[in-house]
Amino acid sequence: MINRTMPTVSDLVLLGGGHANIQVLKMLAMNPIGGLRITLISDQTHSPYSGMLPGYLAGYYGYEDCHFDLRRLCEELGQRFIKAKIIGIDPERKKIQLENRPEIRYDCASINVGIAPRRIENLAPASAAKLIPLKPISQFIAHWDRLIADLKAYQGAAPLPLAVVGAGAAGVEIAIILKMLIDQNDWNAEVSLIHRHDFLVSAQDTRAQKQLSTTLAAAGIRVLPNTEVLRLQENGLRLKDERGQLHTQEVYRALIATQAAAPPWFNSSGLPVDPDGFVKVSEKLLVEHQDALFAAGDCIHFAPSPLKKAGVYAVRQGRILEHNIRAFFTRQDAMKTFRPKKAVLSLITVGDRKAIAHQDSASVLHWLPPSLLWRVKDTIDRRFMQRFQARTFALKPAHFNPVMPRPKFTLVPEDWQDNTCGGCGSKLAASTLTQSLNQLTIPQDDSVLLGVKDGEDCALTRFSEQALCLQSLDQFRAFLSDPFVFGQIAAQHALSDVYAMGGTAKTAQVGLTLAPATARIHREDIFQLMSGVLDSLTSSGVALVGGHTGEGAELAIAISVQGEVGPQQVLRKQLTRAGNRLILTKPIGTGVIFAANMLAQANGKWVDAALFSMLQSNKLALEAIRPFDIAGCTDITGFGLLGHAFEMIGKNTIGVKIDYQAIPLFDGARDLFAKGYSASLAERNYQSLRSALSPDLNPANFPALFDPQTSGGLLFSVPFEQTQDCLQALYRSHVVNACVIGEVIDRNAMIVM
Repeated sequence: MINRTMPTVSDLVLLGGGHANIQVLKMLAMNPIGGLRITLISDQTHSPYSGMLPGYLAGYYGYEDCHFDLRRLCEELGQRFIKAKIIGIDPERKKIQLENRPEIRYDCASINVGIAPRRIENLAPASAAKLIPLKPISQFIAHWDRLIADLKAYQGAAPLPLAVVGAGAAGVEIAIILKMLIDQNDWNAEVSLIHRHDFLVSAQDTRAQKQLSTTLAAAGIRVLPNTEVLRLQENGLRLKDERGQLHTQEVYRALIATQAAAPPWFNSSGLPVDPDGFVKVSEKLLVEHQDALFAAGDCIHFAPSPLKKAGVYAVRQGRILEHNIRAFFTRQDAMKTFRPKKAVLSLITVGDRKAIAHQDSASVLHWLPPSLLWRVKDTIDRRFMQRFQARTFALKPAHFNPVMPRPKFTLVPEDWQDNTCGGCGSKLAASTLTQSLNQLTIPQDDSVLLGVKDGEDCALTRFSEQALCLQSLDQFRAFLSDPFVFGQIAAQHALSDVYAMGGTAKTAQVGLTLAPATARIHREDIFQLMSGVLDSLTSSGVALVGGHTGEGAELAIAISVQGEVGPQQVLRKQLTRAGNRLILTKPIGTGVIFAANMLAQANGKWVDAALFSMLQSNKLALEAIRPFDIAGCTDITGFGLLGHAFEMIGKNTIGVKIDYQAIPLFDGARDLFAKGYSASLAERNYQSLRSALSPDLNPANFPALFDPQTSGGLLFSVPFEQTQDCLQALYRSHVVNACVIGEVIDRNAMIVM
């Protein structure tokens, strides 16, 4: 995560990772506005480029070739990425509503979200599994992969009947590619193309009509024009043909590429929409009756002259959108008008690395051979993608300092004064803190007599007289740009120390250091961070009782946890029994993944998987292993697996033998280790143990042993005869990555195989 040296003054929020918003993100990062923070919100880490989807399905492109890695791109450009589902917007309050997390405030926002095919009415519940909607594309790809697997496995005598519903460009391309794959692989299946009109794609281009009809016929695809799909029944599609006659066509799967439908939250949010639910925008791409809310792409109804749902419009809107957003913040230039071209050119993939030109007006491209048109399309698409993909290095560069351009314009007032004092002089204003805390709903706890909102110098709590008290403190810098998730993980990390000792966490206090910003931005950041902290604390039954805030160079958090444990339930680090098996409950690799992520070199899916694990509470593992005879337990955090295992040995007469190949690693960790990436603490972890290790036991040969973990798993030992039962208990508690990684041996040694 790139640290900011300029205070944050205003927030631009990009809703969705569509083609227009991607361009806004890149252009504003390359020519930044001082004091402007950009946040991209999407429920997908990888956003597909629709123009390359047919080539991907045909096998011409890899997944990374045709997807924007939004997390990596934001990291490289120094902007915030929040992975969340958008469920609404309140333009009056300037708040974006997200699923299962707090609202996000904006000063200006741009909507460029996905669309879905219009639903088939009267859908029988038992037949829903037969439908494969084309949109959203991310879900379609998963359905497509399952369909291809089914076709490979099918051994029946009768061909599997497949139908593509809708003969726009996407429907035609998918029908042709699906039949091409069937023929190439000798799968036993047939394809039909069903559509409501008497033309393919559009009525104007008669030359392209003939070419497409010839291609479909040559491929052996049955075309049913002027046919309406009335419903999907358990035994197939109920159709009405051009003569008005009804009949049922058997279908194994129906791929739906019909007319698009708008996200339902447009209408429920009270946005101005057309009869089909698409948000209305002016020629400036401003949502009607709004002065701080823009929209672009397929999700809009362009009020001056309605447009087809074509990705080319979103691409062309990107520059206008960026200019107008810049004009909104700087007030230096007038907003520009988007003037769409009347004739949209489409290059339609027709399989076998060939394409057909489709345009509503005369075009010289009609006369080019399909193989040359494919090369033209391939070149255009690859060049577009290259503009918005983070740089990838084969090996970790010796020096890599992501330097962003200096702003030519700034929103920071000339009389801005940084909070440069130390000590208590660096605290945030009382009003800022109070207003943030008042937004939080802090659960009541009977053990808390005086808490966070009572204004006393200390919290006052009452615990059981029969329990021992546990206290712990953790602190670290921000390692990702989403403050809510950062707060969630920081809390889970802090709570883990209590669970590692067999205890129950009861109360917590939080210290926040925030980067320079306006009071309004500070209030928003405190609210987001503390909402994440509270989410983890509340789900674990822990009361928030107090804390401290201050301003510093960068975002950081400290959490103190107090807990209790019964005298007979205390778990210690020290291993005591030779022959016990060592069990680790979470994979290793958060250190190297986030070290690479800070250089924009970690695939977004790798980061997603690591975050998912870091959000899992070790309380689940503790509760699962309580019935077993645990001897030695700790949580794996900053010292790495070997450092914490070394603590478990201590000065005892026993040691450990670790099977390096048995250590579970996060996806991507092995690749990043091989490229030379490592967390800054990894080398220091090695040096602190070096004198006690054999020469070959080093980070070059065994990097996972020294990788520092954030919110890592538990490491503990159980008797050999209890191992399988213990693992099954963990699996039943959804601790699915738990595994045996070694054993306790009867001599003081650290052996790694």
